[in-house]
Amino acid sequence: MTEQQVTEQQKIDDQKFFENIDAYIALANAHENANKGAPQLVGASLLFAAARYNIFLVARAQPDRATFDSKKEEAKSYFMDQFSKMFDDNWEDYGKHFDQYSGQK
Repeated sequence: MTEQQVTEQQKIDDQKFFENIDAYIALANAHENANKGAPQLVGASLLFAAARYNIFLVARAQPDRATFDSKKEEAKSYFMDQFSKMFDDNWEDYGKHFDQYSGQK
């Protein structure tokens, strides 16, 4: 692939990435509307689903159970680091747009 092709593919991948995020947030909002009085269930469910799906991704990339078991700490470290970075980025963004996002003004 040429550098231009890589850049174009990255743009396509980024667009798909954010489309997926928007779809998950829309689904979370729909679940929150259906679970009035317990919005924390939605966040906990999303977190659990993310953990479960990411473990599935690690598992299907391994040739056997022993290799899968040996990857636990490496995978956990990777996903915790990614979550921490995403959390910090979103916290900063939310802080910059607090009034808009929270409906406070």
